[in-house]
Amino acid sequence: MTLSQAHRRVIVHIGAQKTGSTSLHRFLSRNRAALATRLDVRVPEKGSLTREVGRSCTLYSMRPDRHEDTLITLIKALKEDLSGNETVCIVSHENIAGAMMGRGSVRDLFPRIADIVRLFDEHLAPIVPEYVLYTREMAGWKRSVHNQAVKSDGYTGTLETFLKETADSRGWHDVAKTLEACVGAERVRVFALEDETTPERPGRQLLKFAGLSDEDIDALEPLASRSNQSLNPGALEFMRQLNMLAVAQPARKQVAELIKNNQSLFAAGPMPQREA
Repeated sequence: MTLSQAHRRVIVHIGAQKTGSTSLHRFLSRNRAALATRLDVRVPEKGSLTREVGRSCTLYSMRPDRHEDTLITLIKALKEDLSGNETVCIVSHENIAGAMMGRGSVRDLFPRIADIVRLFDEHLAPIVPEYVLYTREMAGWKRSVHNQAVKSDGYTGTLETFLKETADSRGWHDVAKTLEACVGAERVRVFALEDETTPERPGRQLLKFAGLSDEDIDALEPLASRSNQSLNPGALEFMRQLNMLAVAQPARKQVAELIKNNQSLFAAGPMPQREA
């Protein structure tokens, strides 16, 4: 790694989940060619190193004793992969912050985030990354997280149960202070999802932090639709009931896809009238 590459600007977008990360990834991928001379975009596409890093962060956050070596190996591989380019780089994966509430036994707000960031700092060196966290109004975020936990992580509790289980969780301010204590406030940026003004061009705050102007962003091809939508109440309840059954994972995944893609079947509607 050359001296100039060691001083390359690398921004690690660490999430959080349910703050528009999937839409951001689609937007960046769609505009990769247009951004190529200004940004090196690393998002969790199939078969990508970024995807493996994010998955490993989730596993490490739940079982650090079992998954630390794998995560370190992947971070080192990422450092080597960053060595052939000197443009500003964005590495983005919503799971870098760790497992979301509702997965396994996790009920606090990213309790391992400090450990994960320390591993990135140590094993990306001499690169000195900056870290970006997106937040969302907590009550709405928790509702969305519950929906996602039921949909993707096999969570079996109702929203009421989930809110009780997470009632004592820390807030975004606490997470931000944890990050700042790890790497210094000058290397941490916290952006609110509510301050994003153009949903068809997500991640505007992140992209401006990376050096793009509003004019640069407005010239990019917009998204036509949102992604990773929440399940409607009927589909969510059906999925929650499914999670309570001892269904093998491959079968559960197939049924979950059917539910997600046919939500109109579970929408509330008028009861049919019987003929007299």
